[in-house]
Amino acid sequence: MNNNSISFTSKIRFVDRPVYAMMEKSNLIGFRHNVPNILKDKTFYSEEIRTCTGGGLVNPFKEAEGFHFWDDLPNKKNFDILINRLFRFVKSPEHGLLVGGKDLKNSPFSMEQFLRFKKVFLERVKNVSFFQKHNYEYSETHFHYSLDTDTWTLCSSFLDSNPDRYRTVKKIADLRKCFDKISIAEGDKLFLGKKEILPDDAPDIFAIYQKKQQANLNL
Repeated sequence: MNNNSISFTSKIRFVDRPVYAMMEKSNLIGFRHNVPNILKDKTFYSEEIRTCTGGGLVNPFKEAEGFHFWDDLPNKKNFDILINRLFRFVKSPEHGLLVGGKDLKNSPFSMEQFLRFKKVFLERVKNVSFFQKHNYEYSETHFHYSLDTDTWTLCSSFLDSNPDRYRTVKKIADLRKCFDKISIAEGDKLFLGKKEILPDDAPDIFAIYQKKQQANLNL
């Protein structure tokens, strides 16, 4: 069978802080301009995505790259350069993932940057899963990717009503509370810990149902 005809399913897995902390990690992606903020490798990770935009592009089991872009004026001005670099490192990616952004007065470029990346990804990548806009001022996401298993591991936490304790995304209610908009691509599988979340379990966050709903609204 020709590998080009195989449809791979990427996995997106949310874990709590202890599980994420115990993972073996290599190839850190930073966000400042004096460190690599785009990295192509078999495994990579990035941490403390808050107002920034992070994620990656993947051809499952072949090649992958991750990124973490600071939401500042230089990256706003160089947006086209960043996009060209991303799609030069991984050509014709089958899967993409985006996470980040906040709506804060002191971060004027945050959501603008995220939405610009989202627009380009949806235009150029077949399967894009995204976790758009952290809903709380004190929230963040770490991610790790492994090409060998084609798995994104995310750890997202937020501070809501309890001022002394961060909550980590462990269930669907946490996921909905943490992010403003969520879309799991038709070619991706979602896990919370070891439990797979099927489209029927949470239709509102899966692209296949979102498309059906939009089609019904357009009738």
